[in-house]
Amino acid sequence: MASTGNWLAATPLPYGEDATHWERDAGLTCLGLRELGQDARLVAQGPPAIRNDQPLILGSLEDFRNPDWWSRTQAEGVILTAGGAPRHEPVARAIRAAGLRLIVRLDSDGCKSPRVGFRRFLAWQNSYYHDQGRRFPWLLALAKTLTFRWFKAAHDTGMCAHLGNAEWITIESPGAAALLRTLLVKLARADLASRVQVVPHPVPAHFQFDPAVAKRRQLLAAGRWDSHFKDTPKLVRVLGEVLAREPDCSAVVAGSRDDLVRAGLARLPRSVFERVRVLGYVPHGTLRPLLQESQIVLCTSRSESFHLVAAQGLGCGCSVVGPAALPSFVHFASSDSGTVAPDRSDAALVAATRAELAAWSTGRRSPAAISAVWRARLTARAVAGELMRLAGERAGRGLP
Repeated sequence: MASTGNWLAATPLPYGEDATHWERDAGLTCLGLRELGQDARLVAQGPPAIRNDQPLILGSLEDFRNPDWWSRTQAEGVILTAGGAPRHEPVARAIRAAGLRLIVRLDSDGCKSPRVGFRRFLAWQNSYYHDQGRRFPWLLALAKTLTFRWFKAAHDTGMCAHLGNAEWITIESPGAAALLRTLLVKLARADLASRVQVVPHPVPAHFQFDPAVAKRRQLLAAGRWDSHFKDTPKLVRVLGEVLAREPDCSAVVAGSRDDLVRAGLARLPRSVFERVRVLGYVPHGTLRPLLQESQIVLCTSRSESFHLVAAQGLGCGCSVVGPAALPSFVHFASSDSGTVAPDRSDAALVAATRAELAAWSTGRRSPAAISAVWRARLTARAVAGELMRLAGERAGRGLP
Protein backbone atom coordinates (compact mmCIF):
# COMPACT_ATOMS: atom_id res chain seq x y z
CA MET A 1 0.00 0.00 0.00
CA ALA A 2 1.40 3.41 -0.97
CA SER A 3 0.79 6.76 0.67
CA THR A 4 -1.78 8.79 -1.27
CA GLY A 5 -1.45 12.21 0.42
CA ASN A 6 0.57 15.14 -0.89
CA TRP A 7 4.22 15.22 0.13
CA LEU A 8 6.88 17.92 -0.03
CA ALA A 9 10.47 17.38 -1.16
CA ALA A 10 12.60 19.72 0.94
CA THR A 11 16.19 20.91 1.09
CA PRO A 12 17.68 23.58 3.37
CA LEU A 13 19.89 24.73 0.48
CA PRO A 14 19.27 28.01 -1.37
CA TYR A 15 17.21 27.79 -4.55
CA GLY A 16 18.94 28.90 -7.74
CA GLU A 17 17.08 30.22 -10.76
CA ASP A 18 18.31 27.55 -13.17
CA ALA A 19 17.27 24.07 -14.25
CA THR A 20 19.71 22.17 -12.04
CA HIS A 21 17.33 22.03 -9.06
CA TRP A 22 14.82 20.12 -11.18
CA GLU A 23 17.30 17.66 -12.72
CA ARG A 24 18.42 15.97 -9.51
CA ASP A 25 17.94 15.39 -5.77
CA ALA A 26 14.97 17.04 -4.04
CA GLY A 27 13.71 18.91 -7.11
CA LEU A 28 13.58 15.78 -9.26
CA THR A 29 12.00 13.84 -6.40
CA CYS A 30 9.27 16.50 -6.34
CA LEU A 31 8.67 16.00 -10.06
CA GLY A 32 8.51 12.24 -9.52
CA LEU A 33 5.84 12.71 -6.87
CA ARG A 34 3.88 14.88 -9.29
CA GLU A 35 4.08 12.09 -11.88
CA LEU A 36 2.31 9.93 -9.31
CA GLY A 37 -0.54 12.46 -9.27
CA GLN A 38 0.40 14.43 -6.17
CA ASP A 39 0.35 18.21 -5.87
CA ALA A 40 3.91 17.96 -4.59
CA ARG A 41 6.15 20.99 -4.05
CA LEU A 42 9.86 21.58 -3.69
CA VAL A 43 10.73 23.46 -0.50
CA ALA A 44 14.01 25.37 -0.60
CA GLN A 45 15.66 28.39 0.95
CA GLY A 46 14.90 31.77 -0.60
CA PRO A 47 12.80 34.94 -0.27
CA PRO A 48 9.50 33.67 1.22
CA ALA A 49 7.06 32.89 -1.57
CA ILE A 50 4.68 30.30 -2.98
CA ARG A 51 5.61 30.30 -6.65
CA ASN A 52 3.12 29.77 -9.45
CA ASP A 53 5.66 29.36 -12.26
CA GLN A 54 7.16 26.30 -10.54
CA PRO A 55 5.84 23.81 -7.93
CA LEU A 56 7.95 25.65 -5.38
CA ILE A 57 7.71 27.01 -1.84
CA LEU A 58 10.54 29.24 -0.64
CA GLY A 59 11.28 30.18 2.94
CA SER A 60 14.06 31.05 5.34
CA LEU A 61 15.90 28.70 7.68
CA GLU A 62 14.00 30.43 10.48
CA ASP A 63 10.75 29.47 8.73
CA PHE A 64 11.91 25.87 8.39
CA ARG A 65 12.51 25.68 12.14
CA ASN A 66 8.94 26.81 12.87
CA PRO A 67 6.25 24.09 13.21
CA ASP A 68 3.51 26.60 12.35
CA TRP A 69 5.17 27.27 8.98
CA TRP A 70 5.06 23.58 8.10
CA SER A 71 1.47 23.25 9.33
CA ARG A 72 0.39 25.91 6.85
CA THR A 73 1.63 23.78 3.93
CA GLN A 74 -1.18 21.28 4.64
CA ALA A 75 1.06 18.45 3.40
CA GLU A 76 0.94 14.89 4.68
CA GLY A 77 4.69 14.58 4.93
CA VAL A 78 8.14 15.78 3.93
CA ILE A 79 11.08 14.07 2.24
CA LEU A 80 13.99 16.04 3.72
CA THR A 81 17.37 15.95 1.99
CA ALA A 82 19.68 17.42 4.63
CA GLY A 83 22.24 14.66 5.16
CA GLY A 84 21.21 14.03 8.76
CA ALA A 85 23.36 17.03 9.70
CA PRO A 86 23.07 18.05 13.36
CA ARG A 87 22.68 21.72 12.37
CA HIS A 88 19.45 20.84 10.54
CA GLU A 89 17.93 18.79 13.38
CA PRO A 90 15.67 21.74 14.34
CA VAL A 91 14.16 21.55 10.84
CA ALA A 92 13.38 17.84 11.19
CA ARG A 93 11.99 18.42 14.68
CA ALA A 94 9.74 21.26 13.48
CA ILE A 95 8.31 19.07 10.71
CA ARG A 96 7.33 16.39 13.22
CA ALA A 97 6.04 18.94 15.74
CA ALA A 98 3.73 20.22 13.00
CA GLY A 99 2.20 16.75 12.77
CA LEU A 100 3.73 15.99 9.37
CA ARG A 101 5.37 12.70 8.53
CA LEU A 102 9.08 12.65 7.71
CA ILE A 103 11.50 10.67 5.55
CA VAL A 104 15.14 11.73 5.86
CA ARG A 105 17.44 11.28 2.85
CA LEU A 106 21.17 11.11 3.56
CA ASP A 107 23.09 11.37 0.24
CA SER A 108 25.99 9.40 1.69
CA ASP A 109 28.36 6.47 1.19
CA GLY A 110 27.49 5.43 4.75
CA CYS A 111 30.68 6.66 6.41
CA LYS A 112 29.05 9.26 8.65
CA SER A 113 31.43 8.92 11.60
CA PRO A 114 35.01 7.78 12.32
CA ARG A 115 33.54 5.15 14.66
CA VAL A 116 32.99 3.07 11.52
CA GLY A 117 35.77 3.49 8.95
CA PHE A 118 38.27 5.74 10.73
CA ARG A 119 40.71 5.96 7.80
CA ARG A 120 37.92 6.45 5.30
CA PHE A 121 36.43 9.28 7.33
CA LEU A 122 39.88 10.86 7.73
CA ALA A 123 40.56 10.68 3.99
CA TRP A 124 37.18 12.29 3.22
CA GLN A 125 37.89 15.17 5.58
CA ASN A 126 41.33 15.64 4.02
CA SER A 127 39.78 15.96 0.55
CA TYR A 128 37.16 18.34 1.92
CA TYR A 129 39.75 20.67 3.42
CA HIS A 130 41.82 20.46 0.23
CA ASP A 131 38.82 21.64 -1.75
CA GLN A 132 38.26 24.46 0.74
CA GLY A 133 41.79 25.67 0.05
CA ARG A 134 42.76 25.36 3.69
CA ARG A 135 46.36 25.15 4.82
CA PHE A 136 47.51 21.87 6.38
CA PRO A 137 44.40 19.90 5.31
CA TRP A 138 45.69 16.62 6.75
CA LEU A 139 46.22 18.23 10.15
CA LEU A 140 42.74 19.76 10.15
CA ALA A 141 41.26 16.45 9.00
CA LEU A 142 43.04 14.53 11.75
CA ALA A 143 41.93 16.99 14.43
CA LYS A 144 38.29 16.79 13.31
CA THR A 145 38.36 13.01 12.96
CA LEU A 146 39.81 12.49 16.43
CA THR A 147 37.33 14.95 17.93
CA PHE A 148 34.38 13.18 16.31
CA ARG A 149 35.77 9.78 17.34
CA TRP A 150 36.19 10.54 21.02
CA PHE A 151 33.35 12.99 21.66
CA LYS A 152 29.87 11.85 20.62
CA ALA A 153 28.50 15.31 21.26
CA ALA A 154 30.71 16.71 18.49
CA HIS A 155 28.57 15.06 15.82
CA ASP A 156 27.03 11.64 16.45
CA THR A 157 24.59 12.73 19.16
CA GLY A 158 23.19 15.50 16.97
CA MET A 159 23.03 13.24 13.92
CA CYS A 160 21.05 10.64 15.87
CA ALA A 161 18.71 13.34 17.16
CA HIS A 162 18.09 14.43 13.55
CA LEU A 163 17.51 10.86 12.36
CA GLY A 164 15.31 10.12 15.36
CA ASN A 165 12.61 12.38 13.93
CA ALA A 166 12.25 10.23 10.81
CA GLU A 167 9.91 7.36 10.05
CA TRP A 168 12.41 6.12 7.48
CA ILE A 169 16.06 6.96 6.81
CA THR A 170 17.05 6.44 3.18
CA ILE A 171 20.54 6.03 1.77
CA GLU A 172 21.70 5.38 -1.76
CA SER A 173 23.23 1.87 -1.89
CA PRO A 174 23.19 -1.44 0.03
CA GLY A 175 26.85 -1.04 1.03
CA ALA A 176 26.20 2.43 2.40
CA ALA A 177 23.16 1.13 4.29
CA ALA A 178 25.24 -1.63 5.89
CA LEU A 179 27.87 0.87 7.08
CA LEU A 180 25.22 3.20 8.49
CA ARG A 181 23.40 0.39 10.30
CA THR A 182 26.69 -0.76 11.84
CA LEU A 183 27.37 2.76 13.08
CA LEU A 184 23.89 3.20 14.56
CA VAL A 185 24.11 -0.13 16.40
CA LYS A 186 27.51 0.94 17.82
CA LEU A 187 25.84 4.12 19.01
CA ALA A 188 23.21 2.00 20.81
CA ARG A 189 20.54 3.14 18.35
CA ALA A 190 19.35 -0.15 16.90
CA ASP A 191 15.93 1.50 16.67
CA LEU A 192 17.34 3.88 14.07
CA ALA A 193 19.24 1.12 12.27
CA SER A 194 15.92 -0.67 11.69
CA ARG A 195 14.61 2.39 9.82
CA VAL A 196 17.42 2.49 7.24
CA GLN A 197 16.30 1.70 3.69
CA VAL A 198 18.03 1.82 0.30
CA VAL A 199 16.51 4.36 -2.08
CA PRO A 200 18.75 5.78 -4.84
CA HIS A 201 18.84 9.30 -6.15
CA PRO A 202 16.46 9.85 -9.08
CA VAL A 203 17.54 10.27 -12.69
CA PRO A 204 15.52 12.11 -15.38
CA ALA A 205 13.54 9.72 -17.58
CA HIS A 206 15.15 10.97 -20.80
CA PHE A 207 18.38 9.19 -19.84
CA GLN A 208 17.51 6.04 -21.76
CA PHE A 209 19.04 3.65 -24.24
CA ASP A 210 18.45 4.57 -27.87
CA PRO A 211 18.87 1.57 -30.22
CA ALA A 212 19.31 4.01 -33.11
CA VAL A 213 22.57 5.30 -31.56
CA ALA A 214 25.47 2.90 -32.01
CA LYS A 215 27.56 2.23 -28.92
CA ARG A 216 31.19 3.15 -29.49
CA ARG A 217 34.13 1.51 -27.76
CA GLN A 218 34.29 4.64 -25.66
CA LEU A 219 34.82 5.55 -22.01
CA LEU A 220 33.22 8.59 -20.39
CA ALA A 221 34.38 10.36 -17.23
CA ALA A 222 32.79 13.47 -15.73
CA GLY A 223 33.45 15.65 -12.71
CA ARG A 224 34.82 18.88 -11.26
CA TRP A 225 38.46 18.28 -12.08
CA ASP A 226 39.87 20.75 -9.56
CA SER A 227 38.31 18.70 -6.73
CA HIS A 228 40.66 16.60 -4.64
CA PHE A 229 37.86 14.03 -4.38
CA LYS A 230 38.02 13.38 -8.15
CA ASP A 231 41.78 12.66 -8.23
CA THR A 232 42.38 14.02 -11.73
CA PRO A 233 46.00 12.77 -11.96
CA LYS A 234 44.78 9.21 -11.39
CA LEU A 235 42.11 9.56 -14.06
CA VAL A 236 44.73 10.72 -16.57
CA ARG A 237 47.10 7.87 -15.69
CA VAL A 238 44.37 5.24 -15.95
CA LEU A 239 43.08 6.61 -19.26
CA GLY A 240 46.61 6.76 -20.61
CA GLU A 241 47.34 3.14 -19.73
CA VAL A 242 43.99 1.79 -20.94
CA LEU A 243 44.12 3.64 -24.27
CA ALA A 244 47.74 2.62 -24.83
CA ARG A 245 46.73 -1.04 -24.47
CA GLU A 246 43.39 -0.72 -26.29
CA PRO A 247 44.18 1.05 -29.58
CA ASP A 248 40.57 0.93 -30.81
CA CYS A 249 39.20 2.60 -27.66
CA SER A 250 38.52 6.32 -27.15
CA ALA A 251 37.41 8.50 -24.24
CA VAL A 252 35.34 11.57 -23.46
CA VAL A 253 36.10 13.72 -20.41
CA ALA A 254 33.52 16.31 -19.35
CA GLY A 255 33.63 18.75 -16.47
CA SER A 256 34.85 22.10 -15.22
CA ARG A 257 38.57 22.95 -14.98
CA ASP A 258 39.23 20.86 -18.05
CA ASP A 259 42.58 22.68 -18.32
CA LEU A 260 43.86 20.39 -15.57
CA VAL A 261 42.85 17.34 -17.60
CA ARG A 262 44.40 18.75 -20.77
CA ALA A 263 47.67 19.47 -18.97
CA GLY A 264 47.87 15.88 -17.76
CA LEU A 265 46.93 14.39 -21.13
CA ALA A 266 49.55 16.52 -22.88
CA ARG A 267 52.24 14.42 -21.21
CA LEU A 268 50.88 11.23 -22.79
CA PRO A 269 51.91 9.90 -26.22
CA ARG A 270 50.18 11.67 -29.10
CA SER A 271 48.55 8.41 -30.22
CA VAL A 272 46.78 8.30 -26.85
CA PHE A 273 46.08 12.00 -26.35
CA GLU A 274 44.35 12.41 -29.70
CA ARG A 275 41.76 9.76 -28.78
CA VAL A 276 40.47 11.76 -25.81
CA ARG A 277 37.82 14.45 -26.28
CA VAL A 278 37.99 17.00 -23.45
CA LEU A 279 34.77 19.01 -23.45
CA GLY A 280 34.80 21.21 -20.37
CA TYR A 281 31.61 21.76 -18.40
CA VAL A 282 28.60 19.96 -19.88
CA PRO A 283 25.22 20.43 -18.13
CA HIS A 284 23.70 17.19 -16.87
CA GLY A 285 20.79 17.65 -19.23
CA THR A 286 23.06 17.65 -22.31
CA LEU A 287 25.16 14.64 -21.30
CA ARG A 288 22.58 12.24 -22.70
CA PRO A 289 23.89 11.89 -26.29
CA LEU A 290 27.43 11.33 -24.99
CA LEU A 291 26.22 8.61 -22.64
CA GLN A 292 24.06 7.01 -25.31
CA GLU A 293 27.08 6.59 -27.59
CA SER A 294 29.50 5.41 -24.86
CA GLN A 295 29.94 1.92 -23.46
CA ILE A 296 31.43 2.65 -20.03
CA VAL A 297 31.29 5.36 -17.36
CA LEU A 298 34.66 5.39 -15.59
CA CYS A 299 35.15 6.71 -12.05
CA THR A 300 38.54 6.96 -10.32
CA SER A 301 37.37 9.15 -7.42
CA ARG A 302 38.57 8.96 -3.84
CA SER A 303 34.97 9.22 -2.60
CA GLU A 304 31.45 9.46 -4.02
CA SER A 305 28.14 9.46 -2.17
CA PHE A 306 26.38 8.25 -5.32
CA HIS A 307 27.81 9.46 -8.69
CA LEU A 308 24.90 10.84 -10.65
CA VAL A 309 26.59 10.58 -14.05
CA ALA A 310 27.12 6.84 -13.55
CA ALA A 311 23.42 6.46 -12.73
CA GLN A 312 22.49 8.48 -15.81
CA GLY A 313 24.83 6.29 -17.84
CA LEU A 314 23.13 3.11 -16.63
CA GLY A 315 19.84 4.56 -17.83
CA CYS A 316 21.46 5.07 -21.25
CA GLY A 317 22.71 1.49 -21.36
CA CYS A 318 26.29 2.14 -20.24
CA SER A 319 28.10 -0.10 -17.80
CA VAL A 320 30.35 1.27 -15.06
CA VAL A 321 33.87 0.86 -13.71
CA GLY A 322 34.98 2.15 -10.31
CA PRO A 323 36.75 1.10 -7.11
CA ALA A 324 35.08 -1.28 -4.66
CA ALA A 325 35.64 1.32 -1.93
CA LEU A 326 32.70 3.24 -3.43
CA PRO A 327 29.54 1.41 -2.28
CA SER A 328 27.44 2.89 -5.06
CA PHE A 329 29.69 1.34 -7.72
CA VAL A 330 29.47 -2.09 -6.13
CA HIS A 331 25.71 -1.68 -6.44
CA PHE A 332 25.81 -0.23 -9.96
CA ALA A 333 27.89 -3.18 -11.22
CA SER A 334 25.66 -5.80 -9.60
CA SER A 335 23.31 -6.54 -12.52
CA ASP A 336 25.75 -7.52 -15.29
CA SER A 337 26.30 -3.79 -15.56
CA GLY A 338 29.93 -3.17 -14.65
CA THR A 339 33.21 -4.18 -13.06
CA VAL A 340 34.63 -2.98 -9.74
CA ALA A 341 38.34 -2.74 -9.04
CA PRO A 342 39.37 -4.34 -5.72
CA ASP A 343 41.28 -1.18 -4.77
CA ARG A 344 42.10 2.28 -6.12
CA SER A 345 45.54 1.44 -7.47
CA ASP A 346 46.21 2.40 -11.07
CA ALA A 347 46.83 -1.24 -11.95
CA ALA A 348 43.52 -2.40 -10.45
CA LEU A 349 41.50 0.31 -12.19
CA VAL A 350 43.22 -0.35 -15.52
CA ALA A 351 42.56 -4.09 -15.20
CA ALA A 352 38.90 -3.50 -14.29
CA THR A 353 38.41 -1.14 -17.25
CA ARG A 354 40.00 -3.57 -19.69
CA ALA A 355 37.91 -6.42 -18.27
CA GLU A 356 34.77 -4.37 -18.82
CA LEU A 357 35.80 -3.52 -22.38
CA ALA A 358 36.30 -7.25 -22.96
CA ALA A 359 32.82 -7.94 -21.58
CA TRP A 360 31.39 -5.64 -24.24
CA SER A 361 33.53 -7.15 -27.00
CA THR A 362 32.43 -10.69 -26.17
CA GLY A 363 28.71 -9.89 -26.00
CA ARG A 364 28.39 -10.13 -22.22
CA ARG A 365 26.89 -6.66 -21.94
CA SER A 366 23.46 -5.72 -23.25
CA PRO A 367 22.78 -1.97 -23.28
CA ALA A 368 19.05 -2.58 -23.64
CA ALA A 369 19.00 -4.88 -20.60
CA ILE A 370 21.17 -2.55 -18.51
CA SER A 371 18.90 0.37 -19.32
CA ALA A 372 15.72 -1.58 -18.54
CA VAL A 373 16.98 -2.86 -15.18
CA TRP A 374 18.27 0.48 -13.93
CA ARG A 375 15.52 2.71 -15.28
CA ALA A 376 13.06 0.57 -13.32
CA ARG A 377 14.98 1.63 -10.21
CA LEU A 378 16.26 5.12 -10.98
CA THR A 379 13.69 7.23 -12.83
CA ALA A 380 12.07 9.97 -10.77
CA ARG A 381 8.74 8.15 -10.91
CA ALA A 382 10.31 4.88 -9.71
CA VAL A 383 12.14 6.56 -6.83
CA ALA A 384 9.07 8.54 -5.78
CA GLY A 385 7.02 5.35 -5.96
CA GLU A 386 9.44 3.54 -3.65
CA LEU A 387 9.38 6.42 -1.16
CA MET A 388 5.58 6.39 -1.13
CA ARG A 389 5.55 2.60 -0.78
CA LEU A 390 7.67 2.97 2.36
CA ALA A 391 5.42 5.74 3.65
CA GLY A 392 2.36 3.58 3.09
CA GLU A 393 3.97 0.57 4.76
CA ARG A 394 4.78 2.64 7.84
CA ALA A 395 1.24 3.97 8.07
CA GLY A 396 -0.23 0.51 7.44
CA ARG A 397 1.71 -0.89 10.38
CA GLY A 398 0.41 1.89 12.59
CA LEU A 399 3.92 3.11 13.36
CA PRO A 400 4.64 6.69 14.40
